[in-house]
Amino acid sequence: MRRLGVALVAITAWGALGPRAASAQQVDPAVDDLRDNDVTFEEGAVSSSELDELDTTVAQLQSHDGYFKVVVLAEPIEDFNGGRDFADQVREGLGGQGRVLVWTPNEVALSSNLDTPEEIDNAEQAAADRINSGGSLASATGAAAGALGADAGGVAADQGGGGGGFPWLLLLLVVGIPLLLLWVMWRSARRQRERATALSTEEIGAAETKVRSAVDKVANDLLELADKTDLPDAPAEARAAFSQGAQLFTETQKLLEEADTRPELEAAFREVVKAGWHMDTTRALLARQPAPAEPEPEPLFPEPVVAAAPAGAPPEQLPGGLEAPRAEPQYRQPDLSPWITAAAMAAMAMLSRRGMAQAQTRPPMDDGVFGQWAGGLPPSPSSSRPSGGMSGGGRVVLPSGRSRGRGMGRR
Repeated sequence: MRRLGVALVAITAWGALGPRAASAQQVDPAVDDLRDNDVTFEEGAVSSSELDELDTTVAQLQSHDGYFKVVVLAEPIEDFNGGRDFADQVREGLGGQGRVLVWTPNEVALSSNLDTPEEIDNAEQAAADRINSGGSLASATGAAAGALGADAGGVAADQGGGGGGFPWLLLLLVVGIPLLLLWVMWRSARRQRERATALSTEEIGAAETKVRSAVDKVANDLLELADKTDLPDAPAEARAAFSQGAQLFTETQKLLEEADTRPELEAAFREVVKAGWHMDTTRALLARQPAPAEPEPEPLFPEPVVAAAPAGAPPEQLPGGLEAPRAEPQYRQPDLSPWITAAAMAAMAMLSRRGMAQAQTRPPMDDGVFGQWAGGLPPSPSSSRPSGGMSGGGRVVLPSGRSRGRGMGRR
C-alpha cells in the first residue's frame, strides 16, 4: 500500500470546525501518523482529490538528504507560539534530518534542520504566494520545496575551470554578492507590492459585489412585501418588522453614500444585512411561520494567508521589514453610486410616497458600469476555495478504503 499523507489550508471564511480545535493543537497524533505517511491531516481539512494530488507531490519530495512531511490543520494555531513552534515540535518528535511543513487556514510554517533561516523564510513566502494566488495545496507545497531546491535533488555550484580562480572569487565576494543581495531585496519588495495589489483588487471586487447584491435583495423584498403588509389580515408583527426594515434600509443609503474605506463599508454592510433580516422576518410572519434568527454578517475582507513571521518579527510585517500596502478604495470618488440599483431606486421612491424621507444619493450605477468599475465580477468561492473549510465545499467524505488509519482526527 502506497505511503500517503495529506494536509490543507484556505483562505476564506473557513468556519464550522470549532469542535475539532482541540485535536488541531496536538503534536503526538501528527508524529505518529507521519511515521507511516508523508502527509497527515485533520478530518474535514481536505477532499479526496486534493489528498491524491498532495500525496503524489509530497512523495516526489522524499530524498536521501532527509524527509519532507506535511501537516494540515483545520483550525489556526492557538496552543503554541505560532506555526513555527508547532512545526518544530513535530519535526523534533520525528527526529532525524528533514523538513515539516504545516498548513493552517491562516498560516503556513516550515521547520527544517536542512536549511538556513533565510531559506525557510523564502520557502514559506513562496507557499503563501502560491496559495493566495489561487493555487492548490499541492502546488503551494511544491512551491515551498522548489524554493529550497528540494525538488531538484540538490543544487550543485558551478565552480568553472581554468587557473586564476581566486581573484574572481574575491571579486564575487566583495562586489558581486552585495549587488546580488540588493537585487534580491528589491525584487522581493516589488513582488510583495504586486501580490498585495492583486489581492487587494480581488478582495475589494468581491466585497463590492456582495454589498451591491445585498442592497438589491433588500430593495426587491421591500417592493414585494409592501402591499402584502397593507392587507387587513396582515399580522401586526409583520407590519412592525416591515417598518423596521424599511427604516433601516433608508438609513443604510446614507451610510453607503458616506462610506469611503473598508471599515466604513463593512459597517454599512452590517446594517444592510440586518435590514434584509427584517424583510425575511416579515415574509415568515405573513406566512404564519416562526421568525428566523438574526444572521451574523460574514466578513467582507477576509485576511489572506501569510507566511509565518521570522523569530522576533511582527507578524504584520513582510520579510525585510516591509509592510504590505493596503490601499483604500475611496468609494465617494465615482459620480455614480455603486450601491444604488434599479430596484433600490424603485424602493426608495415607494418609501418616499409612503412619507418616509430618503437620503440624497448619487445617481444609480447600472450593472454594466458596475462590472467595469469593480474590475469584473470575482469568481464565486465555490470555484476556488469554498467557505466550508480549506477546500472542497461543505463536509468531506473520504472513501472507506482511505478513511481507516489516515489523518490525526481518526486516532
